[in-house]
Amino acid sequence: MSMPIANATAPVAQRPRRMLATAWLAMVAIEILTQLALKFAGRQTGRFDFSAHAFALAIASGWLWVALAGYCAIFLVWMLILGQSELSRAFPTTAIVFVAVMFASWLVLHEPIGAVQLFGAAVIVAGILQLRRDDPAEPMPAVVPPSISTE
Repeated sequence: MSMPIANATAPVAQRPRRMLATAWLAMVAIEILTQLALKFAGRQTGRFDFSAHAFALAIASGWLWVALAGYCAIFLVWMLILGQSELSRAFPTTAIVFVAVMFASWLVLHEPIGAVQLFGAAVIVAGILQLRRDDPAEPMPAVVPPSISTE
């Protein structure tokens, strides 16, 4: 007996919503990995002074390459998100990354989180919740650039 694929049985209107939610989760996870990798690269290479030696140390760090790959992956996921979201809603929502990275740095790097940081995180989350939920079922209007007249 074969198991049906969950996404194949979902109503068509829910598929884009699930894909968008998955893309947002992927973006946050990749951003956390990217920022942690940059922190580890910085620890590995020491103080950066813009010398040839500092650049050589940075380029030799595997953590730097993980971070660069993360930035490339974030770009691809961001293009996916923008294909189904309005920029005026999607861009402010990226602030959730600040909250996620703050908690990841607390968990992984044992960095302190104080009342001010928690208050800031609450403000960010409250602001994001004020944005109207994207509805991928609504078609996005096509943006046609104005034609350039040579007359």
